[in-house]
Amino acid sequence: LPKDRYVIGGYIPDLPQNFLKQWRPLLEDYLTEVVGSQYSPNMSFELIAVDYTPNTTSEKLADEGVIDFLYSHPMKLVCMEASHNFAIFGTQRSFILGKEAGGYGGTVYSLKSNANIRDVYDIRNKKLGVAQVLAFGGFALPYKMLKEYDIDIFLDTKQLVFYQ
Repeated sequence: LPKDRYVIGGYIPDLPQNFLKQWRPLLEDYLTEVVGSQYSPNMSFELIAVDYTPNTTSEKLADEGVIDFLYSHPMKLVCMEASHNFAIFGTQRSFILGKEAGGYGGTVYSLKSNANIRDVYDIRNKKLGVAQVLAFGGFALPYKMLKEYDIDIFLDTKQLVFYQ
């Protein structure tokens, strides 16, 4: 059943009060006033800071039914999608000098001359190099794509190397 109040948990690498100050106008005020007013009865949105303390992790609050949505780093969203059945359904549009700046993308690749890797399943039991865990295009997107092929890079590779 639809609710009339939804809670959005959110995190950025900063102090929780700075996160709330920066994002409350969009994720609480705008969504309530513009989006929520389109429904009958009207919906409201509340923004809370998550993942700043052990008692406010997004996993814990999702398990307890406290949060309905999550605004966070892309890697966190990929993890929540896998562990808590969250669905990623929105993204921010980035603009540079007033022009939209394309989108993110990740790449999984191998040398053409490497006869040992011809498709994604050949990554199993191989040495795999990836970007740092918080890198969206260099880790989160390839990690998510490989999970869709039932490949867990932490468990299914011979060695996992993180590069800067």
